[in-house]
Amino acid sequence: MKEVVDSETVSTCPNCQGSIDVTGIQVGAEIACPICNHEFTLTRMFGNFLLERQIGQGGMGAVYLGKDTILKRKVAIKLLKTELVEDEKFISTFLFEAQITASLNHPNIVQVYAFGEQRGTYYLVMEHIPGGSLDDKILNNGSVSEQEGLEIGIAIAAGLNFAHQRGLIHRDIKPGNILFGEDGTPKVVDFGLSLAYDSEDHFAGEIWGTPYYVAPEKLEHKPEDWRSDLYSLGTTLFHAMTGRPPYEAEDPTEVAMKHLSGNIVSIRAFVPTISSQTAHAISKSIARYPEDRSASYEEFIEQLEDAKRRLHGDEKEEVKVSILMSQEEETRRSAWLVMVFVGVCVLVAGVFYFFSDAIFKEKEPDLDIMSVKEAKDSKAAKAKPTNAPPKPGSNQSSSAPKASPTNAPPQK
Repeated sequence: MKEVVDSETVSTCPNCQGSIDVTGIQVGAEIACPICNHEFTLTRMFGNFLLERQIGQGGMGAVYLGKDTILKRKVAIKLLKTELVEDEKFISTFLFEAQITASLNHPNIVQVYAFGEQRGTYYLVMEHIPGGSLDDKILNNGSVSEQEGLEIGIAIAAGLNFAHQRGLIHRDIKPGNILFGEDGTPKVVDFGLSLAYDSEDHFAGEIWGTPYYVAPEKLEHKPEDWRSDLYSLGTTLFHAMTGRPPYEAEDPTEVAMKHLSGNIVSIRAFVPTISSQTAHAISKSIARYPEDRSASYEEFIEQLEDAKRRLHGDEKEEVKVSILMSQEEETRRSAWLVMVFVGVCVLVAGVFYFFSDAIFKEKEPDLDIMSVKEAKDSKAAKAKPTNAPPKPGSNQSSSAPKASPTNAPPQK
């Protein structure tokens, strides 16, 4: 950065302490001392910060990896461009927003340690995030998985919501402004373009942001709010999970026109395996008009978390379905066995009934004959007279008394 770093033309050799002309040589370059031939990396002091090498370059300035010589810790130092420094209106707003940004303490926001002015150059000192950017991931891997994309979206949305609750919008969400900590935690960086969402000062006539991710209302020079950041986050996640932004063209103006067209591109058109829940959340976040987007960051986060739960539940769902099917088969088998048992019982009862009826029918005639015979004998016994005269020639004597011959009257 010529305005500050390259303006120093002399450096000191750490070995022989000789003076070396380093005109036009950037910080971080490997050089050899012309006096003792000692090779070393060119560094520069900026206040109490040692600038070691450049690690980034943006529209506002360059970012350097450095060391806080007082607190003895690695830091990232952003030095603003001279043309911005000359804009008093911008510097006034920048310093005001830097105060608010420095107060943001959230696990998904890069912490700002200090800000100020040194030798006519304004700067921000931030925590150093060594895990690279989302832009690097896309460049190296082509894209990220749906699960990782959801996790990034949830984390960054949480950080943006935290800032929004304190009156800030970011205004330049893109893959290059999402960094990863040593443990992989996603963090949003570069709130240098941030703006109080209730402010009317939007640097009229200027469009801050990268065309691939800029919200339509910003392109139309309309007031921005947190939903503009949501749009940029949605297009960023689209790019991360597909390997390409939703709208592409050779000319930035054509890209802008596609954003304004209102023709939402489905993420599943490029990655058919993306779940419908994820596709819905992304499509809603990049709706043409702000009122058609998610009603809040909380709603957007909830949609992403729901998609993540369903994504995690796929394998478990297969096991669950298998178990349920086994249980259902077992239930059907038990019901079938019960039906068979009942059927057998009915069959046995029917057979028993059939044969027992036949047996009883065979025995009934003997019982009837005996009953009739007994009835006839009983009737005969009752009908026989007790004083009937004996039959002629019968030897049976009568039970009636006989008249004595002597007492009979004489015959005349």
